Amino acid sequence: MVSQMRPKPSGIELATDCMVCFSEIIENDRSVFVREDKVDMLSVRTVMMTALTVMVFCAGWLAKTNAQQKAPAPLITYFSHEKVDVSFAQALATSGSKDLFTRKDRQGRTWAAHTNSRGKADEGKLHSHEDWTAVVVIMSGAATFITPGTASPGAARGTPEGGQLIGAGESHRISQGDVVIIPPDAPHLYKNIEEPFRYLVVETP
Repeated sequence: MVSQMRPKPSGIELATDCMVCFSEIIENDRSVFVREDKVDMLSVRTVMMTALTVMVFCAGWLAKTNAQQKAPAPLITYFSHEKVDVSFAQALATSGSKDLFTRKDRQGRTWAAHTNSRGKADEGKLHSHEDWTAVVVIMSGAATFITPGTASPGAARGTPEGGQLIGAGESHRISQGDVVIIPPDAPHLYKNIEEPFRYLVVETP
């Protein structure tokens, strides 16, 4: 029996077969790499989402904790009438004014409450406050409060709160319990002082 032998492949056929095998290997490896990249990307995405969820939870928890832990109320300052009387006496013995309380606001400006004691020697001294409003509360005695200038004709003007507006060239008798609010750069003076003329000045913007 004569066996039939396969013809020996030519060089071109061998080269073609090798190229096909090589292409299949590359394609298989590429598929593996793509699958691995997809797995890696999926893992990174999962880790990032988990971290983001934890951060959001922590932020919410901290906000809730801070809301529950309220800051303590600011301290209140109290002066007994004995301390206030001492401050008035010191004011009279010095320049006529003494700081009872001072503080600074967030812009660094200083605000104060002054005790003031005026006598006959202080009558007629014109003065004003450059950059703050004075809330003047008469504590004892009396005086004539005068604003220099020429008075404007017309009826007295009032404020919605019930106060009376004072213009230039006016005079008003003030005594214990009265309150005068003097804006910045408003010149004024006191006359006909009845001692002890004491008043508290609170600085405001």
